[in-house]
Amino acid sequence: MTLVLLRHLRSGFQLADETATAIAAGNLSQVVPHTGTDEIGHLLGQMESMRSNLNHVIGQVRHGSDAIASAASEVANGTLDLSNRTEQQASSLEQTASASEELTGTVQQNADNASQANQLAMSASTLATRGGAVVSQVVRTMETINTSSRKISDIISVIDGIAFRPTSWR
Repeated sequence: MTLVLLRHLRSGFQLADETATAIAAGNLSQVVPHTGTDEIGHLLGQMESMRSNLNHVIGQVRHGSDAIASAASEVANGTLDLSNRTEQQASSLEQTASASEELTGTVQQNADNASQANQLAMSASTLATRGGAVVSQVVRTMETINTSSRKISDIISVIDGIAFRPTSWR
């Protein structure tokens, strides 16, 4: 009877040790069997709950990180598109101003028309300046997202550090 009890205790503690070693090594995919109703069975059940919860938390953090990376990529693409359109508008503005100067120098009787073209060029310049301000705002937003991504990375590192910390009580 004592020998059976000792074998039961030894096998239960050996399974708990193997499970703790696997979790400490980062293997969260192995389900912990816990069929007994004694203290060892209860211990193994708690280890399974811990493994399952760690697996769930890491999955949520990864999902959040992926969503942030996707959003940052979309913002970057939008910024690039806005930058290209702003450059095109600036180029068009330069062409318009150049044509206005040639027209003014060549045809004096159209001074009123040249004045209107100059006013249009100033309005376009103001719009281009506003576009530059929008680009600056997007860059600041991307920096904020980047900072948040680093914080999430730090959190993942802490979780990994906890999940992979070697046990000293073996």
